[in-house]
Amino acid sequence: MRLALKAYFNTYYICSKKRLVSSMCVTPSDPLYDISMVQIDRLCENVDYQEQYMQTIFHFHHFFELFLKDILRRVHVNLANKIMLNGKDSSEILKVLLNSGDVDIKQDNTAEFAVDLDRVCTLSKRTDGSVPIVVKTITDYKNTLKDLNTLRNKAWHKGIYILKITEFDQFISQNILPLLVKVLKTTQYGDLEKYWKYEEVEFDPINEIISAGCSGVVDYKRIAFFKSYGLACYRIPRWNYDLLDIKAKAKAIVRTVHDLELETCYVCNEETLLVSTVSDHEIDQEGNFLGAWWNTTAAECLNCSLSVFPDAGEPKDYGVKKEVLWKSEDYEYET
Repeated sequence: MRLALKAYFNTYYICSKKRLVSSMCVTPSDPLYDISMVQIDRLCENVDYQEQYMQTIFHFHHFFELFLKDILRRVHVNLANKIMLNGKDSSEILKVLLNSGDVDIKQDNTAEFAVDLDRVCTLSKRTDGSVPIVVKTITDYKNTLKDLNTLRNKAWHKGIYILKITEFDQFISQNILPLLVKVLKTTQYGDLEKYWKYEEVEFDPINEIISAGCSGVVDYKRIAFFKSYGLACYRIPRWNYDLLDIKAKAKAIVRTVHDLELETCYVCNEETLLVSTVSDHEIDQEGNFLGAWWNTTAAECLNCSLSVFPDAGEPKDYGVKKEVLWKSEDYEYET
């Protein structure tokens, strides 16, 4: 799960590098819609995107497969194993197992994802009180897990099959992450956050991404912002013994490098956020000054490795208590 989340969060940087975050927000009525869709389609051919996409799908699939097997074993020690039985009906398999019938069980070989899912959903039909509460959640999200299994199999067995980034964001924000949150709330996995979860900060990126995907129209820009936020949460140092050196380094860089400003990072809350600016000026043919301009173009934190660009929007747009990050100003010659 940790690997899946980090890979998904990392897709922001790939999209930003290709200048696609704004394209994802273009509406069908916009004259640039067709061009934007072509650019989004082309991202599926990008090797970096393919890598992070598949890492996300494969690791979420692996997590939920192990989770399904865990549910089955809690009901019966052999339910997650391959079973040699005439017919493929899940209810018949459960009937034989739970009644200790004579059945050939392959102890060293577990069932496949789709079989595990069918068996867990079949458990929901039992009324003897032995079924874990989370089985209802799995049953409610059966189609989501079937889709996840299909996406995994298409990529793993049939070569590269990649969802468009818009479809990918929609699937993760509306289906996978809500299921993940519900699973954690109703199982012992909720007590194991230290093994997979990022550092606790002001906002929870998982909940924010769910909100951006499930509130009517998908807010791709908000999802992009909290992807960058979430990856930075994973990179916040657990020990601060180097923090003084990091702060000193940040100040030294700003003193040395032109067009850099030092600000407090809105993720780790340390004064280690380097904000870069670009500037230029215009002169006439005689060399007379006509005007100049400057604007901020990127921000990177030396402490938590936050890396974000203007395409994600202003932090304050998402409730972050921070002054304007993306600034610009024009100077015109006055006669």
